Amino acid sequence: MTITLGDVACLLGIPIVGRLIEEDDLDHDHGVELMVNHLLLLVEEAVEQVSNNSSVFVTYTALKERYDHLLNRCNYLLGRIYQMRGRRS
Repeated sequence: MTITLGDVACLLGIPIVGRLIEEDDLDHDHGVELMVNHLLLLVEEAVEQVSNNSSVFVTYTALKERYDHLLNRCNYLLGRIYQMRGRRS
């Protein structure tokens, strides 16, 4: 099953604009750079994805794991902020 950007735009209401990046446009280093800067992957994770997949794309599992980690970290930090505010009262 393939999910297209059009599907994502429709389901999530996210506008997709601009030129698509073709795989032929990317070399290994540029693909890693894009994954780090735009998908918030760690450099090591991006390199692993590119090496494992023999191409410049990232698996759903890798994205889910990364975003779960980031959301958990945000929730942890917010909890700490609320704890600190509670102690001041």
